[in-house]
Amino acid sequence: MSEFPSGDQDYDSMIGWEPDSVRERKERAKKRAEQESPAMLYCRGMNAWLQTTMPVSAGDELFGQFWLPGELAVLFSSAGVGKSILATQIAESLARGIPLAPFDTGAALPPRRVLYLDFELTREQLLMRYSAVGEDGVTMSTPYSFSSDIIRSEMYWNGRVAYGYESFSDMLFAELEAIIYDERIDTLIVDNITFLDRTSTSNINTSLGIMRRLNELKREQFVSILVLAHTPKRHGAPAELTESDLQGSVNLTNFADSVFAIGRSAVSSDLRYLKQIKVRSGRTKFDRNRVAVYRIAKFDLAKCLGVTKQTDRKPVKNFLGFTFVEFGDENVHLEEAGSPVGLGGRQAQVAKARLLAGKGKSARKIAAELGIPRTTAHRYMQRP
Repeated sequence: MSEFPSGDQDYDSMIGWEPDSVRERKERAKKRAEQESPAMLYCRGMNAWLQTTMPVSAGDELFGQFWLPGELAVLFSSAGVGKSILATQIAESLARGIPLAPFDTGAALPPRRVLYLDFELTREQLLMRYSAVGEDGVTMSTPYSFSSDIIRSEMYWNGRVAYGYESFSDMLFAELEAIIYDERIDTLIVDNITFLDRTSTSNINTSLGIMRRLNELKREQFVSILVLAHTPKRHGAPAELTESDLQGSVNLTNFADSVFAIGRSAVSSDLRYLKQIKVRSGRTKFDRNRVAVYRIAKFDLAKCLGVTKQTDRKPVKNFLGFTFVEFGDENVHLEEAGSPVGLGGRQAQVAKARLLAGKGKSARKIAAELGIPRTTAHRYMQRP
């Protein structure tokens, strides 16, 4: 008979035994210890992060509060409204280091090196936009002289994916990184996003992948990026511009630091307005109640920017661009069918503004009573 109670004689067999779950965890930990760390997370104290961040003044702007340094911004509109025209003008402004009106009251940024990916215009179309039209309305002369710090590119691709690359966009982004480094680019404008991949950006995976690559480019190359995008065709009555108008809006807006749009005005065929749709770092200054209104036409940009040495020369209208008019209410620029104000309502507002002005009320009081910006009230007061 054993000297141990029943079952106790088996205790010595427990030496070295471990539950399976413990043994598996130890094995996994040992394997991880032997592997090289992927180094995916870079950790620092919060104060250290603040100290290593590039200082940005609250007044630093690339294009007002629409686009700030270090941001990935998206500008969208329907076809033919003027995205490329505005983007080219912004590029020239940044390359010259001269802000565009009405954002030219603060301190100017140093001139920037701009890479403009132009997947829209042919060289002939470019010449027509940025040359003066002769008296016969056909001949072009006196091309505008752009800053040498703007580098424009056109697409050249034989349709084949080179060895070692997975796709067209994979090749394009690899070349982009090389050009940004070689040319010391700090600002990138993409006209437009549909050319970054050969599939539609309305496809969720495609737009998601493009915006991820652009964000990586922004962080790794320290560039500010402006991407132009289309709106799908609208159906029904015109309405205010919103995030839902942007094609592939969910992924584009989620990854973008700022989003703004160009609207076509119903007041006049040559008027456009700019509206902030999303703001992450800046301030919302240009919403539906205070859109920035511009007139699109050919004018003498060199003289406006003060870059011409001939102060007494005659104006040369060789730059198709945006000239600032005023700040106003978005509803004023919508068709009557799509807005509670519209054209008919605006005429009533003008009449009431003039009536109140005749009673001695100021533009500020009229604006408060009619629910419109003060500048709009002042303009209504001056109408015949």
